[in-house]
Formats: sequence, structure tokens, C-alpha cells
Amino acid sequence: MSTPPPVPEWTLTAKHTHGTFGQLLVGCHIKKTLTHYLFTTRHGHELVHSLETKLPTARFTFPDFDYNGLIGVSITMNIPVAAGTNWTGLWSCQDSPLVDTPLPQGPQSGDFTAQAGSGLGEEEVANSAKA
Repeated sequence: MSTPPPVPEWTLTAKHTHGTFGQLLVGCHIKKTLTHYLFTTRHGHELVHSLETKLPTARFTFPDFDYNGLIGVSITMNIPVAAGTNWTGLWSCQDSPLVDTPLPQGPQSGDFTAQAGSGLGEEEVANSAKA
């Protein structure tokens, strides 16, 4: 009996996620289904999915969502890529968490390269646990 191929998946990593509060998105995943792309938490819970009724073939933006203290998060993915290939995109949020550091607050934005695959390396796990 053959094993079905793994679901194409991409993971946001600390090394490749830029912007002051982008690190709060580290470990999130983008997963491909038959009809949608899902944006999930680091634990695999769906936050949002693409709105198209079939898989997008051009640049697209997920609906806004709140996550990990970020308010009104918007994720825009560049043109979809083949499984096993890194995928780039942009993130922004309407508001950011209150923190006891001199970090900026309010709207934030940055870019990222989602690494092909579902896992974080040991260094990534250690870094994301600190976030």
C-alpha cells in the first residue's frame, strides 16, 4: 500500500522573517489543500484560508486576522511556487502588542521567505520559544 504524498507546506522561520514584530509569526505555516491555501499557527490550527474557490495562481492576500498580540494581520503571498521551493511574501498589522521595551508600537510591516517544509530546526524552535 502506498503512502500519499505529504501536503505541500511552508514555514515562517526567524532567520527569514523581517520587521520588528515579524518574529511573532515565526513557526506559522502555509498549507496547500485541493482548493485553498491555509495560514495556520505553529501548532497547525487554521487562522484563515485563501478566499478563492480554486487555488490562486497569482499573488494573493489572506483575509486579516489577529494572532499572538498582533491586530489586523495581513499576509500577502507572491506568485505560488512548487512544493519544495521557498515562497516569499509580505506581512503587516494594524496594531502591535504593548511591550515593556522601547520597540515601536502601532502599525508594522515586513517581508518573509517561508521555507519549504513543515518543521523548524532546533535553533528555530529555541528562538521561537523566546518570542
